[in-house]
Amino acid sequence: MIAKRSDGALNLIFDADDTLWDSNIHFLEAEAAFVEKLGGAGISDDREIRSAMRRHELRIIESHGYGRRPYLMALHKVAEELAHPRHHGNLRAEVERIGERLIDRHCELLPGVAATLGELARRHRLLLFTKGDPGEQLRKLDRSGLRPLFKRVGVPAEKDPANYRLLIAQAELDPSRTFMIGNSPRSDINPALRAGLRAVFIPHPHTWELEHEEIDHADERVTVITAFPHLLEVF
Repeated sequence: MIAKRSDGALNLIFDADDTLWDSNIHFLEAEAAFVEKLGGAGISDDREIRSAMRRHELRIIESHGYGRRPYLMALHKVAEELAHPRHHGNLRAEVERIGERLIDRHCELLPGVAATLGELARRHRLLLFTKGDPGEQLRKLDRSGLRPLFKRVGVPAEKDPANYRLLIAQAELDPSRTFMIGNSPRSDINPALRAGLRAVFIPHPHTWELEHEEIDHADERVTVITAFPHLLEVF
């Protein structure tokens, strides 16, 4: 369902990773490199490796949040659990090299993002609300060149209904005129709806599996589009 146009500025809240720029694909590439290195250390069962990775990721996220460093901590834990001790030193070095490559990845915008945001910023209030490590996310935002377009930037530890309600209060947003725009049902769409906002869902082919959830497509507050530039048709 396409949101109706209305006179006056709306509040458009944007996710960042896999909405404005690619993110999870780089972690998938890092995972593939790690699985290959473990194979060289004699661990050839991909399912065992990936199962251990998800288990350690979830545990570390609970205490350290999201981002590159918690991800690398999980890889170190997997290497220590599965590999023979004689391989631990080499694997620790390999994991750190994988981490350096993650840092070096250029923050390449998804197609149409810069032009679309530039046009939307002329007539609406743009906010950024993306979870993760604040330092990492702000560095990516600076590299993207998009920071001047956003009136407010927030990097919460988690994007749940309580944090959306806090954003609404702190930024003095009218929920009926506010839209959350992102690729994640779990973090962008469903919690925003529970907090009373409207939402625009832009699916991304590499959305992290832990961000998948069912969306109530019958909810008239939800708009689904297939590409970022289509926001100009919505707003």
